[in-house]
Amino acid sequence: MSIVLVGSTSGSITLQEPAVAGTTVLTLPAVSGTVITTGSSGQSIPKAALPTGSVLQVVSQQAPANYTSLSATVTLLTQSFTPTSATSKVLALMSYTVERNGGNSGNYIFVSFLRNGSTIVSNWGNATGYQESSGARGIATHTFLDSPSTTSAISYTFVADFTASGNVPFQFYTMQLTLLEIAA
Repeated sequence: MSIVLVGSTSGSITLQEPAVAGTTVLTLPAVSGTVITTGSSGQSIPKAALPTGSVLQVVSQQAPANYTSLSATVTLLTQSFTPTSATSKVLALMSYTVERNGGNSGNYIFVSFLRNGSTIVSNWGNATGYQESSGARGIATHTFLDSPSTTSAISYTFVADFTASGNVPFQFYTMQLTLLEIAA
């Protein structure tokens, strides 16, 4: 048996039972709102209603290729981000390609990750470029899950620290910083 609800101006909605034995229960919420179905168009679930682990937003930046540095510390990328909830986590995904251009094989790079200018991860990585010959390229990736506990704008910065003696340049090619807000 079907139930037909006739619209106040036009149209109708039909509730039809499934063709199975037994009893099926549909429990309606005790609050006003809109039912979103798989056939809905132009509607979205509010971010606050998404389950834990959902990706709420993504921002990403890629730095210009061909960046050379001789300095002891250099900012590779900075990305601003505003969480939608104070309970959200921020998953940071960083990667870069770097080449040693001369010098001794004892020179290397560590990277650090900063939130609003304060270091949250220092000397990250396993000494990129260590014991590599001149001209050798390496690809490094780093992942960090942050709990910023704020809905204010945050600035995340990816910094490289060099141990180079004698001004050994490290050539950076592709650098990427991607931030994902995760519902917690």
